[in-house]
Formats: sequence, C-alpha cells, structure tokens
Amino acid sequence: MKKIALLYGTRFGGTTGIADKIAEVLTQRGFEVLIENVNNFEDFKKIFEKEYTGIILGSGIQVGEWTTKMKNFIKNYQKNIVKQDIKLGMFVSCGTAQNNEGIIKACKDYVDVFAQKLGLDPVITAAFGGIYDFSKKSKHGTIKKKILKSIVKKETPGKFDLDNINDFRNWYDIVSFAETFAENM
Repeated sequence: MKKIALLYGTRFGGTTGIADKIAEVLTQRGFEVLIENVNNFEDFKKIFEKEYTGIILGSGIQVGEWTTKMKNFIKNYQKNIVKQDIKLGMFVSCGTAQNNEGIIKACKDYVDVFAQKLGLDPVITAAFGGIYDFSKKSKHGTIKKKILKSIVKKETPGKFDLDNINDFRNWYDIVSFAETFAENM
C-alpha cells in the first residue's frame, strides 16, 4: 500500500477541514495516509523514517504568509521533501481564493512563488477559499474581528454575513485536488 504524509498548518481550524477531506478521499482510493497538523506535532524526523511515496503540504494564509511552523518544517526538511521518488502536492486556504480569479492569484502568490523559493516542484498545487468567522463563538479576538470586518466591508461590501460564519471552501475543488494527486501517484 502506498503511503502519503499530509502535513498542514492552521491558525483557526479552517485548513483542518480541508486536510481531513483530502485524507478521506485518498484513503478511499486505497492509500495509507498520515495526517498531521504541524502545530501539534513535534517529532518531524519520524515522518521521514517511513517510506512515503507522496507528501502533501498545506497551510492557511494570513497576511500573505504560511503558518510559521509549516514554513519552518518545509525549510528544515526541504532536502527530505525533494527526494526524487516522492510526489509532492501543495495547497493553501485563504480569503483570496473565493472565485476563479482569486484562486489563480492565490496559487501564484502563495504556493508557486513559495515553492520556487524553496526549490520544491509539486505535481499539483491548489488554493481553496477559507473561513471568516464573525460569530460570537469565533476563535478570533474582538480586535481581530473588528479589523477583518472593516476590511471585508470595504473590499467586498454585502458579500459577508458580519455576525456568522462565512465558509468559502469549495468541497468539489478539494476532492478534485485529492483525486488528481492520487492519479499522479
């Protein structure tokens, strides 16, 4: 059975749902999948002790940046990731990727440029919409919510429910990413 390591970073949990769906699709396709949020994982060397034929790296984007732990993991283990017999997929979850134009921009700005800087050559990349949580149960603090609300009011008036959760993840695109990665294995 082919093994895939799916490693991701998230700040508020939206990327976790994406990673879970990708892992679900790959498992249904017969792959053994290790899925880890790098924020909760410490022993990264163990990942490379097993023989993975594929690695998927993903992150939520905030202010144009991957999560710090995800960036550090990639930088520290770049030589292990670029092994020629390992297929690589990369994705981000961000507010920019709410429509086709935004998806193209997010892929270029947050995945392709990042991969190129680190000498990574993924077989597939993707950008998925994120979650804006303005609900009372939001993990965002009051100040952060006020800042986000002012930005979305200005940039996309009327598009957001400023009192609830706004989920822009496109599950069809996420499943398609996983299926395409599986086909490349």
